[in-house]
Amino acid sequence: LGGSLAIALTTLSIMPQVVQAYTARATLFVPRNPDESYDTFLRQAEAIARAGVQRSFDADVLTSEVVLTIVGENQGLAIPVMEVEVTRSEWQERPDPQAWARYYDNASTLLDL
Repeated sequence: LGGSLAIALTTLSIMPQVVQAYTARATLFVPRNPDESYDTFLRQAEAIARAGVQRSFDADVLTSEVVLTIVGENQGLAIPVMEVEVTRSEWQERPDPQAWARYYDNASTLLDL
């Protein structure tokens, strides 16, 4: 019995641990500057999205996917402008939020821009 127990314990100690990958979700708010065009505002939102996605992947090696929502704020209104959904491998190949973003077409109208 002692010999079989030692074999069982040895087998357990060399088995790899199960790693759970997960999706990180975040929402970032971007205020619009006065007299700023929607295109300028959107470029700023994309830059913030790029940093937010990278930060999410850097914060935890187990993060396999990031879903980041950018919410624009203007004169008390807050409306989702874009959502970036990207896996770690996709981001490593192309770290560009424009490639992975879904833009909300009515955001500029709703934000009164």
